[in-house]
Amino acid sequence: MSQTILVTGGTGLAGSNIAVLLREKGYSVRALVRRTEGTEPLVEKGIEVVTGDITDPLSLDLAMAGANGVIHAAAALGGTWSSFGADDFWAVNHQGTLNVLDAARKAGVQKTVVIDTHSILDPSFTHRERSPVILIEEVNSHYVRSKRAAYYGGLYRAATGQNICFVTPGAIYGPGILVERSLDPTSFTSVLLRGIRGEIDTFLTYPMFWTFVQDLAQICVRALEKGEIGRRYLAMGGDSDVSSLAAFCNQGAELAGSPHRVREINPNDPNAPNIGTMRQFALRKYARPYIDCSATTEALGWAPTPRAEAITRTINWARSVEKLTSSDPAAA
Repeated sequence: MSQTILVTGGTGLAGSNIAVLLREKGYSVRALVRRTEGTEPLVEKGIEVVTGDITDPLSLDLAMAGANGVIHAAAALGGTWSSFGADDFWAVNHQGTLNVLDAARKAGVQKTVVIDTHSILDPSFTHRERSPVILIEEVNSHYVRSKRAAYYGGLYRAATGQNICFVTPGAIYGPGILVERSLDPTSFTSVLLRGIRGEIDTFLTYPMFWTFVQDLAQICVRALEKGEIGRRYLAMGGDSDVSSLAAFCNQGAELAGSPHRVREINPNDPNAPNIGTMRQFALRKYARPYIDCSATTEALGWAPTPRAEAITRTINWARSVEKLTSSDPAAA
């Protein structure tokens, strides 16, 4: 009998890719979703869709029944285009994560993988698997605070013996199983396509860490299979793939044959656009090299996909679902 794995955030870009990869590897997969509308592509791939919410412990108890493992991908996403407020971040990212971990312990789940974010790591150190977490007084973002608190809560539970490990991505992009959900404004797939279509003119220049969603799925599944308790694994590209958002979009435009280019703006320019709490990331000091994922590659046997290849695959997917041109309904 195959193992049953519960994936929270089953309709999101990350969660849906993880769920499909698990099915391809022979697992029985249960995807936790808040609404079943539009989940037919998951059902067609043999994924069991169950309704629930990570802010509702009772629904988690029901979803966890009989599960052998959990990959926790549900989150309220931050960033320039996010519509979530402080209460949302704390309810979902902090308390919701603790609810998932406590339900997993109660249900006797053997292993839980938690997806966090590189934003909780101190950028003045090269991002490695053992990098320090940013200090409390050095961040003014409810998103980062909520994710950091969840990490500490998970680490505490791991220290008491619960088998939990962590996967840390950067800005996630790539093909999606559920097309419209993949193009949510907070998704960097959406940002990439908007940049290619000429819908983003300028953005502040600062280093961003890019994660191809199919790499993230591979690393999460491999962490589930052989990750060690309390360990962090990095799901980010190579150091040479770190770039500004403008450079990311412009590489996509070049590969797609689009003439549009996003112009970079110095964050210290008095006329720099307001990008909300993301501005603090532009003003941070960053260590060089930015990333060293070699320990994850060695431990889990998966190397990041080169960014040009990952962007090309994303563009090809967008063309196949007719979401690349400005004449598409989603581009309006």
